[in-house]
Amino acid sequence: MLRTSFNDGWQTRPKVNPFAELSGTKVPFRPVTLPHDAMIGQERTAPDGEATMEGGAGAYFPGGTYEYRKTFAVPEEHRGKRILFEFEGVYRDAVVYINGDYAGQRPFGYSHFHIDADRFLRYGDDGDNEIRVEARAHRDSRWYTGAGIYRDTWMLVGDVVRIAPDGVRVTTPDVDAERAVVEVATRVENDSIAIRTVDVVTEVRDADGSVVASDVSKATVLPGEPAVVRQRLYVYAPLLWSTGTPALYTATVTLKDLDAETVVFGVRSLRLDPRHGLRINGETVKLRGACVHHDNGVLGAATFARAEERRVQLLKDAGFNALRMSHHPMSKAMLDACDRLGMLVVDEAFDVWTSGKSEFDYSLDFPEWWERDIEAMVAKDFNHPSVIMYSIGNEIPETGTPSGAARGRELAEKVRSLDGTRYVTNAVNGMLAVMSELGKLRQQSQEKAADPTESEDKGINTLMADAGDMMNAISASALVTEKTAESFAVLDVAGMNYAEARYTLDRDLFPNRVILGTETFSTRIDGNWRLVEQLGHVIGDFTWTGWDYLGEVGIGRPQYLSLIHL
Repeated sequence: MLRTSFNDGWQTRPKVNPFAELSGTKVPFRPVTLPHDAMIGQERTAPDGEATMEGGAGAYFPGGTYEYRKTFAVPEEHRGKRILFEFEGVYRDAVVYINGDYAGQRPFGYSHFHIDADRFLRYGDDGDNEIRVEARAHRDSRWYTGAGIYRDTWMLVGDVVRIAPDGVRVTTPDVDAERAVVEVATRVENDSIAIRTVDVVTEVRDADGSVVASDVSKATVLPGEPAVVRQRLYVYAPLLWSTGTPALYTATVTLKDLDAETVVFGVRSLRLDPRHGLRINGETVKLRGACVHHDNGVLGAATFARAEERRVQLLKDAGFNALRMSHHPMSKAMLDACDRLGMLVVDEAFDVWTSGKSEFDYSLDFPEWWERDIEAMVAKDFNHPSVIMYSIGNEIPETGTPSGAARGRELAEKVRSLDGTRYVTNAVNGMLAVMSELGKLRQQSQEKAADPTESEDKGINTLMADAGDMMNAISASALVTEKTAESFAVLDVAGMNYAEARYTLDRDLFPNRVILGTETFSTRIDGNWRLVEQLGHVIGDFTWTGWDYLGEVGIGRPQYLSLIHL
């Protein structure tokens, strides 16, 4: 489909109750160019004030409801074509109206989504069209989120027979020094009432623009029944994508006289086992990782491509070779930068499943929307060679229960059904996973403290004085071992937050377990890295955090913890 930027010509304002407007309350719109963060310009509220996103967690910015509108014309020649609007991200609870009619919605603030628009539009001389988007943010996150249409928007126009959005997916299932197998799967849609047979022409080009592989296939597409056209091409003497040499290719798929789509991809292979760890193109790679949030400081949450690229470059210059986007899917702009610069990515789906962490968070929408949001994440990531792993969650309390483990298996299998070429992890915090049963652990600790043979062991109350020691002690306990065994078993890589005490322990307890330190204290980066280098089954360490961010104000301040009163 023809893709055109839809970022210009917008207006925004805080949403006004229509009944209040009838009584005379007027709030003017002001012009903006997307991407735009409606929250960053608001006046912050004192810590004891009301209506903050989450106090210090949201950097004391107020929540609110915002509306955006834009008028646009659609030429008469577009009548009968398919027209969609793509939003790369709207925070949060986006609702879209076209010419006053409800056109679609997306509760999750980090998924890209499409609005099927042609049925609502006026063409040619029938007048201008108006699109209006509402977004809401209110005590629904544990960090600064921003608000509004904070990522790029696009207008997509195509014929009734066309390549679907995100419809070209490239894999390299078989790679050696002589040649790489490049498999291109193209989803062709047919919204006409007739059977259509099309020529599908695919060309693979290298960085210089030279065609290095091509193929032509015929495909018959039934009305209303999309067809996946799978072509197997061969690139000889391929240039492999790696963190040191991030070589990229393009694949252009053309439906003759109808449509064309170009995607960027890399040729690389992934292997994983507890002896050699993670191997990329046959070489063991240890992940020197940084966790990052999505805001860019004074720019707020608005996703500007240059700001994303700058951040990736500076983190790579600092010695990192991997990023974990915490705790939501990464922007397309940052993924593009990671592809170009050679930065590996662990892309994360959710911070919550069904157990909420703030009053109005995504847990309220998770049961109905999680599959569509997983699909959106995988569709966004599929062709990016930088993405090596999907994380299905971060510090999910349910991971310590049988039903939570079953939910984890469901999410992991959903990811695998969409993309079998990458690995699945989950950033598990052992302490949170057994929070409801910490009384047992405290009793065991007290019994040990009373036993003269265990006199040198720290009791849980002593460990409370150091959060790192406390979380490690709990995570290494037999209770956590038992309660998280199934949740870890459903994964390809056991992601562990603040649990480096398990690394050596699990080598004997779970000899087939591959571990990734998905989140660790930055003050322990040296000791953790020694463990990563020493232990083959530990493939990397992601420090919290690699880049300063808005929100969680005062997280490092001294304070007395009263976590357990039993």
